[in-house]
Amino acid sequence: MLRSLAKLLLLFSLLSNISLAQISRVAGMGDLKFSIVDRDMSLSPYDFGGNPAWLFMDEQESYLRITPAYGNSWGNYRQKYDSEGNTNLGSAFHGIKTLGDLGTFSGFTSYNYENRRNNYRTLKKDTYNGEAFHFTDTTASDFRYMGPKVVLMYSWEPIEGLYAGGSVAYELLDGLKEKYSYAKTIYRNAELQAGLAVNFMHNVVFGVDVKYSDSQEAIEAQDVNLLDVEVRHYRGDNYYVGKRGSPITSKIRKQGFTFGSQLFWDDGEKLSIGLQTNYTPSDSKVLKPFTATTTSMTTSFDEVEDSYAAFEFFDLQLKTQYKLDDNLTVGAYAGYFSDYSWSKISLKELLIWEWDIKKTVLGFGSSYQATPSLLFGLEYEFSHSEVDSSKYIDNLLLNIVSNDHIIRTGVEYKLIDEVFLRCGFNYGIKGHDLIYGGKDCYSFKYTTGIGFPLFDLLIIDANLQYMNVSPKKPENLSRSYLSGSISLTVHAF
Repeated sequence: MLRSLAKLLLLFSLLSNISLAQISRVAGMGDLKFSIVDRDMSLSPYDFGGNPAWLFMDEQESYLRITPAYGNSWGNYRQKYDSEGNTNLGSAFHGIKTLGDLGTFSGFTSYNYENRRNNYRTLKKDTYNGEAFHFTDTTASDFRYMGPKVVLMYSWEPIEGLYAGGSVAYELLDGLKEKYSYAKTIYRNAELQAGLAVNFMHNVVFGVDVKYSDSQEAIEAQDVNLLDVEVRHYRGDNYYVGKRGSPITSKIRKQGFTFGSQLFWDDGEKLSIGLQTNYTPSDSKVLKPFTATTTSMTTSFDEVEDSYAAFEFFDLQLKTQYKLDDNLTVGAYAGYFSDYSWSKISLKELLIWEWDIKKTVLGFGSSYQATPSLLFGLEYEFSHSEVDSSKYIDNLLLNIVSNDHIIRTGVEYKLIDEVFLRCGFNYGIKGHDLIYGGKDCYSFKYTTGIGFPLFDLLIIDANLQYMNVSPKKPENLSRSYLSGSISLTVHAF
């Protein structure tokens, strides 16, 4: 139960810091976050705050970046409705086109394939996303999703010192379970975003943005031999309403807004500070078909709201870097996250789950250019989480506090000319793993990477990451992750 809360919180915190750029350099250096200076992780409204208005100032050169990627996970440390392992394959194309005074255009497209091996019963794409509802059949099987995503973004300077921008994103996935109910899923997600940024005195930038998101997941379970299938609509973890038939359909509709603001200051020499905050109200509805009218010739169906969940997310994040000299940079990070939700059975107006998560994160680190060819980075991050969950339908009330620690290290070595070798290591301790439920959980992560030019036309950046997570309680459980990507950047575009 608590795992779904943590996954939702983790998702929001990650999305609030991700730009469209593939940060392959940092991925090869242990995922350092605030100790090193990197052009794709600058303290700007675009890189740190995700505001499309600052694209015009952040991206000054045109390029095309092609990024094929691979990911795999396996192990027995997982949740009830998780798969035994996931295989992910994809390729992304990201282009930046500068148009001078006319603005800057960004285009991103990707195609992704995911295979969830021996996925246990669940028919939902996002099983643990903070709702108190599950939709399952009675059989474990492989479940695959595939489809494209497109993001278009434009930014310009309508008047001196004022920047405006907007983006539109659309994602479409086709899912299929390969056994028993042969459930088919059509998942689509659309987003619209608009932002403004004002530059004061050449070193202070204030920005605001708003994003609207709308997603829908349509699920249809139907046996290929036209036999009846059994599905279960769970309310909580233990109680469900079963149904037999063919086909059986269900639909999940989610909508939400994100209101963001950013404040950045840079003295142009040593100190830079970035502050951002986001507020996201959203909701999720489970819609089921309802027989409206029946005649001798036809039967019409309407959709009725079966269940409802409301979410309210807030975050405040501060990141700063200070150059003590030409070789030594120190950085710090602070974040506060608040995530509240409740779920009800709509037909009965019955509240069945209410939860609240508070999380505070503090981190500091530094990077040191030991020689012109050798760069070191070291970071430490502490997080304190408090979870208050009341799952009334299961008569389960929980209050959990977890103190977590992580150390990240990274090294970059310039071999010859513009050839760079990279490696990194992470070590983490969690008092209570809110995602998978283990206690005294330890994690190890190893990363490596390389970057080099090719024929003066391409810049190639590759990275490989391996991570293992295991708890002390319960014993003899672990889960491993392997991922990698190769970015090919063409600047003559």
